[in-house]
Amino acid sequence: MRGKKMDGFIMREQLLDDLFSKWMPSNETELVPIDESIGRITASTLFSVNTLPVHRTSGCDGIAVKSELFKNGIPDYSIWREGIEFARADTGDDFDDQYDAVIMIEEVDLTSDGSIKFISEDINVVYGTNTAARGSTIASGDLIIAADMPIRPSDIAALAMGGCCMVPVWKKPRIAFIPTGTELIPSQMRPKRGQNINTNSLMIKETLRALGADPIIFPIIIDDNELLEKTLDDALLVADVVVINGGSAKGGEDFNASLLERKGQLLHHYVAAAPGRPLAVGIINEKPVINLPGPTIAAFFGADWCLAAIVCRALRIPVPKKESVLCTLMQDITSSPAMAILCRMEVKKGEDGYVAEPRSFRAGTMPACLTSNAMYVSPIGESKKKAGEKIEVELLRGKEFIR
Repeated sequence: MRGKKMDGFIMREQLLDDLFSKWMPSNETELVPIDESIGRITASTLFSVNTLPVHRTSGCDGIAVKSELFKNGIPDYSIWREGIEFARADTGDDFDDQYDAVIMIEEVDLTSDGSIKFISEDINVVYGTNTAARGSTIASGDLIIAADMPIRPSDIAALAMGGCCMVPVWKKPRIAFIPTGTELIPSQMRPKRGQNINTNSLMIKETLRALGADPIIFPIIIDDNELLEKTLDDALLVADVVVINGGSAKGGEDFNASLLERKGQLLHHYVAAAPGRPLAVGIINEKPVINLPGPTIAAFFGADWCLAAIVCRALRIPVPKKESVLCTLMQDITSSPAMAILCRMEVKKGEDGYVAEPRSFRAGTMPACLTSNAMYVSPIGESKKKAGEKIEVELLRGKEFIR
């Protein structure tokens, strides 16, 4: 059913396909210091310029010796002195070139007067015993990390070994977020009658950061068409993608879709996904402009499937998959067969595995919905799931937090 419209609304997958067919992300890259590269995406394949070890080193803690002295078995070591017949050699350390093998410290007794005694007479020492050859850790030209990979802490260690002090990465997409609504106030204020708290700027800002984007959060814009158009123009000058939040439906103050159509190309308005089906997508000045619905749970869903896909496309990476678990549904849930319906869930440990309790945005408090630990999105064509059925849910917190 991919690509088909349901009751006149386009499916999420087709909307993204249509957007991506008309929008080519920027090819901008930048060099960042290695200690600032965590989470960034490599813009090219990186190879070592170093060879380590530079010279052979000790492969263990022990004593460095001359292997030729052992060609006929254990030599007379009663008169050996440190710095002449042997030298101390610790793991990874270089040692004097007159020695070419290392005996493990566990096989030697070092006395206070500087002499030694072998614990076992059954020691086989030949050239290179317990040594690490030049380039055995990394050699010049060795592959370190491929392009289009997120950089992890262990990757940084490998990059440092290879001599990569500055790392080429894809530039973070700059995404402007414009909250609209005369009723909105900052979260620091106490709301009065007719006012509502601007929660979405906080949520979307951190969502975009977690995805790897660079959010640009604009101040609240009242429902004024001219002011919104000017703000949109300003955002297009500084951002790669613009998200307008609110005014996405067809109410008296919902004129954003017509604004997108007037200033550029409106690709789609309304999508077969709820909450948030009035979501609109357009192209202005060759940049995506997304009109995200205002209700918080609708903004969350739009960010989860739409904004995440846009950021990941800009970074040349797949959209990350959430961990999922199989649960027993505790209550009936209904959905429209024509829509992909989001249902937030609270997953708990039951007697025979995990159980999932729906957290509807229409029933109960909104924080209970927003802070729940899982989500279920009904597939197109599904109308109901009954209590007792097994469903696969996506976790929004790690499995270790399920109680």
